[in-house]
Amino acid sequence: MRKKVLGFAMGLGCLLLSSCATTNTLYSWNDYEDASYSYSKTPTDKHKAELIRQFEKMSKQTGTRQVVPPGYYAEYGFLLVKDGKKDEGIAMLKKEIELYPESALYINRIIEQLQK
Repeated sequence: MRKKVLGFAMGLGCLLLSSCATTNTLYSWNDYEDASYSYSKTPTDKHKAELIRQFEKMSKQTGTRQVVPPGYYAEYGFLLVKDGKKDEGIAMLKKEIELYPESALYINRIIEQLQK
C-alpha cells in the first residue's frame, strides 16, 4: 500500500512539474499591446512615437517563427501614412503582401486608394 501511495505521489509530482514548463510563442510582441492601447485611447504625438518604437522593436523577432506577426506591416504602414510618410507606408503595405500573400486582396485596395 505504501509503495502505491509513494508511486502515485511521484507520478503526480512529475505531472505537476512538467505542466509548469514554459511555452514558446510564435511571435514576440514586447509592449505592443500597451502602446497600441495608449495610442488608440489618446492619440498624442507621444503615444504615436511609443507605438512606432514598439513596431521597430517587433521587427527583431524572438518568437519561434522568427517573422513578424500577420498585420504587422499593414498596421505599421498605415501608421506611417497617417504620419505623412506615404511612400514608406506603401512600402510596408507591400511587405505585408510579400510575407502574407492571403492579405493581397485587401491590402492592394488600400494601396490603390492611397495612390489616387
